[in-house]
Amino acid sequence: MPRKKLRGPIYSVVDLETTGTSVKNGDRIIQIGCALVQDGTVVNHFETLVNPRAKIPHQIEQLTGISNHNVQSAPLFEDIAGTVFSLLTGTIFVAHNVNFDFPFLNRELERAGYPILTIQAIDTVTLSQILLPTAKSYRLRDLTAYLTIQHNHPHSAASDADATAQLLIDLLAKLKTIPTITLRQLVSMKLELPQQTADVFATELGRRKRDPVKLDGSMYVSHGMVLHRPRRVSTNISGRQFKYPSTKKAKQKLFGDHLTVRPAQAKLMNAIYNHYRQDKAEYMVVEAGTGIGKTLGYLLPLLFHTYPDRRLVVSTATNLLQQQIAEQTMRQLNQILPFEATSVVVKGSSHYLDLTKFVHSLGESSDSKLVQLLKAKILVWLLQTTSGDLDELNLTVQSSPYFAEIRHQGVESLDQQGPYYQDDFLVRQQSRLKHANVIITNHAYLAAHAEELGAQNGQPFLVVDEAQHLSDSVLKMARHTISFQELMANVNTLRGLVNADNEFSLFDTFAALPLADYNVELLTSDLQHLDDAIVDFQQALYRRFIIQFDSNSTERIIESPVDNKQLSQVLNPSSSLIMNMEQALASTRLHFRALEHIFESRRDSWLASDRGLMNQFSSHLDKLAQADETIHDFLRILEERQSSAVFWLTIQQSHESSSMKLSGGLMETNHFLSERVYPSFARPLFIGATLFNSSRSQYLYHQLDIDRQETQVKRFSSPFDYQQNSALLIAKDAPQPASRNNGHYINYLSQTIRQLADSTQCQTMVLFNSLLTIEQVYSQLRGTDLFDQRDILAQGITGSREKLLKQFSTGENAVLLGASSFWEGIDLPRNLLQLLIITRLPFDSPNDIIIRAQSNMIQQAGKNPFYQLQLPKATIKLRQGVGRLLRTPDDYGVAVCLDPRLYQRRYGKSMQAVLPKEMPKKVLLTDQLIKQTKKFLNDHRRRAK
Repeated sequence: MPRKKLRGPIYSVVDLETTGTSVKNGDRIIQIGCALVQDGTVVNHFETLVNPRAKIPHQIEQLTGISNHNVQSAPLFEDIAGTVFSLLTGTIFVAHNVNFDFPFLNRELERAGYPILTIQAIDTVTLSQILLPTAKSYRLRDLTAYLTIQHNHPHSAASDADATAQLLIDLLAKLKTIPTITLRQLVSMKLELPQQTADVFATELGRRKRDPVKLDGSMYVSHGMVLHRPRRVSTNISGRQFKYPSTKKAKQKLFGDHLTVRPAQAKLMNAIYNHYRQDKAEYMVVEAGTGIGKTLGYLLPLLFHTYPDRRLVVSTATNLLQQQIAEQTMRQLNQILPFEATSVVVKGSSHYLDLTKFVHSLGESSDSKLVQLLKAKILVWLLQTTSGDLDELNLTVQSSPYFAEIRHQGVESLDQQGPYYQDDFLVRQQSRLKHANVIITNHAYLAAHAEELGAQNGQPFLVVDEAQHLSDSVLKMARHTISFQELMANVNTLRGLVNADNEFSLFDTFAALPLADYNVELLTSDLQHLDDAIVDFQQALYRRFIIQFDSNSTERIIESPVDNKQLSQVLNPSSSLIMNMEQALASTRLHFRALEHIFESRRDSWLASDRGLMNQFSSHLDKLAQADETIHDFLRILEERQSSAVFWLTIQQSHESSSMKLSGGLMETNHFLSERVYPSFARPLFIGATLFNSSRSQYLYHQLDIDRQETQVKRFSSPFDYQQNSALLIAKDAPQPASRNNGHYINYLSQTIRQLADSTQCQTMVLFNSLLTIEQVYSQLRGTDLFDQRDILAQGITGSREKLLKQFSTGENAVLLGASSFWEGIDLPRNLLQLLIITRLPFDSPNDIIIRAQSNMIQQAGKNPFYQLQLPKATIKLRQGVGRLLRTPDDYGVAVCLDPRLYQRRYGKSMQAVLPKEMPKKVLLTDQLIKQTKKFLNDHRRRAK
């Protein structure tokens, strides 16, 4: 058979392992890997170790597995420079982070007496960010997992080069599916990407002229934009009801080959179905332990109960859980149900892309590289999204000012005559809502839109999933912050958009229109008055409430409680402070509306950049309007519920400047849920894995605002084998948790964490109560050999929660130091977590302003705040923390507690009582605890093998 002729360019996909990051500082290559790709196939390989003639740092040896002994007999770079130069000449250089590998290699070639390579070079990181817009991470090992590319040895140049080669092949294949219209838009943006990466799009566009590509049937073109077709809205609802499978045999028949009947889950399903068939209790509370499968466990019986005449609203704690229910659980259900169940996810409008605003923003040419990249990413994302939910992009930069320009502000803000009205994601969502069997929302949205979700939809049934968070979500919604620094930054931005001295401004846009020009001049004056009024308001608050503090205080952050009566006087609408600010804001809005009217009356005569300016101004003005609304909310709370509210000022000081925030809101729900939320629904169901702190406590009922006498309670234990697969070990000789200045306590934590991590060599998560303690422990661990041997990830130091979780969940032997947000909502199955270290029982800081205010309210009611508030919260949080350990039936692991109060104090024993009963619990000296932990994990590893 004749060999197929190769016609495409040759890509040399290169990865380097080096002693460091700087050739100038003497760093050298220790390994080169290269895979040659042509026409979508790897056609050749090259790899070699390189003797750097320098000692390989210990951390590099740990990272790469390459030791000084390994490279001792390897060739010098000078010996292979000619081979490398001839191999790469005439190819297109490719690397994952090309701005490191390409310059580094060229400097080494130059040092060896060769000319630098002047070939085209492209970057797979940026290509991936654009062509794979919904990937959670763009590290090579995360992308290979995302695309199921074999990548056995990360940080080996040969393995990384092969993996990057396969990634490149996938990216080039993906590029060929991009519609020509979108490709043309990407090229016209003149993207500033590393090296010649942007040429990839231009080259493909040039190929399309010779070989046109038809638009895929899943897409359509609307006014020059290629979009994904909306999901089909099913209106074929069968009029008949279906019999619920109450027996094991009936469930097995229904589940078929798709699902397995789990005994505990089956009991949960039957309990829920029977509750709603009977008219006994108004409410139902279900605690379903980890591993039962609670989401499927409540959805299946409730769909059989409600279909086809009633709807079901499911409220979850997080947006991530919303997506999991919509994309995973609903798909599973529709594989087995005898009818089709439809669902729709509902969030606040700011989660969604405003398509019209985004299209207008494409006309802006004065973008930063980041904004350019975001626009390119969104263009490709629009080819696949049916929801327009910006959370799908997994971005950590949504605080960027650009997002303020393109976020949705609700259907009511749209122009119904606009070209993209029918394509708008929220308009589509409203259509789907009319036919959905299941509406999936979050607690904050539920609290704010209960009547709209419930009463206006015929009083659907309500499920509150992760119900322990409902009260906090309501209170957070009722708490707000006004940042004076942000207010003034917004005003300055608006002044810049008006200023005639700037290259792009409203002054230039409307210069030829006398009436509009006059309104622009008035805006300039309005914004100056607004700036003055905000400064006066800030100074008045400072004089009234902060002046009592020592102005020479060295504290970086000062928090001062504010007397509610005095604050009410300051915020009084008739006071000159508030009147001046509101008048300036009202005048600004009035004159901008006049400009908007003129702008819309000449709709077809403006450039895209003019529309961009108007959108920017509108977005920043909306932020000022939101702050004004917050002031009104504060005043309303002070007038209606002053005894249930707390307010405080925060001053953050630095050497250069200081900033001030006014925060506050409600401290308890005050029957908000029972009066404003539940009446819109039929018989709410509350469910979660960790709801109760004890069988006798009223805490949960108080938090949920429900009557214990009107509530049916069911509790289902986790089916996991805690007896065999887990252990809780408590350090008998651990020092009592002490103040932040106690060096002995920090030393103990650091040494014990190091010894435990060193002796177990497994994925380890360490839970703290404060970021300051993390900082102190991390500082000590840096001075140990553990820092060179393991990835030490520390919240607030090495990255955000999201970044750390991504790194930890793809790690093999990492140590994660995390505070409050790591105690729950984290799923790390199998070997992703085998050692959990609890440094301190999770009591809230008594100095926290909100905790102080809540405690004062409880004391005034004649009750003990420790037993009514602090202990129940800490107990539930401890249950959640320990719950991170076993996530599947095959998991095993040890929880270590370094707080002796868990066995010494009476309340510690009550906290132990709500942990899994079968979990073995031992109190040991620290040395014994370390040995026991090592033995437990080693024994289970041997069994697993």
